[in-house]
Amino acid sequence: MNIIQQLELEQMNAILAKRGVPEFSPGDTVKVMVKVVELVEADPKDKKKKPVQKGPTERLQAFEGVVIARSGAGLNESFTVRKISYGEGVERVFPTYSPYIAEIEVLRRGKVRRAKLYYLRGRRGKAARIVERTDARARRLNAAWKGFKKPKGEAEDLTQIRGIDAELAARLKQLNCYKIEQIATLSDDDMANIDDALNLNGRIEKQDWIGQARKLMAELTAGEAVEEAAKG
Repeated sequence: MNIIQQLELEQMNAILAKRGVPEFSPGDTVKVMVKVVELVEADPKDKKKKPVQKGPTERLQAFEGVVIARSGAGLNESFTVRKISYGEGVERVFPTYSPYIAEIEVLRRGKVRRAKLYYLRGRRGKAARIVERTDARARRLNAAWKGFKKPKGEAEDLTQIRGIDAELAARLKQLNCYKIEQIATLSDDDMANIDDALNLNGRIEKQDWIGQARKLMAELTAGEAVEEAAKG
């Protein structure tokens, strides 16, 4: 592996640590959540409104359509998504490992025979429909682990555990994992599922998330016991 390949691999791992890249192919319907950075400025003509501080704001914009092509490899891999908007075909090319993509969600898996679906550009209506894929592989992909059952109560601060930053905590919350007690009671299967879903490369075990969570729970229990004793 040369130095360029090594740098590309490091960049890919950095993106995969923040979000996952699901398995998808041409013919699949996907929803891409794109980060859009906007500048908020006060309207100089509107004197009634209070001045708004200038600064960039970030929002998510969904782009849903059919994947008609995938090209490239490694860090340079990209995919093209096509949708029909107000009767007109709209296409966007997304770099797979772009930092401006927040999430890629596969909504439907299509059954096609080609790797490039450019023929869809000349079709409309029923002629442009793609049959849904229902074979064993599609069922396996659709049945992939989606997360935990939603626990009761408010989300807790998982950043108290070393190795979990705010961005990773948000990704864990998408899997309904936002309680310290959940981290403390993770089974081997749970760890494997989280590791695969978030591409953590064994960080849960290496950084001892379970041990840290159990220690935090013990400290919390001890603090509650002291408070009860003080009240009594």
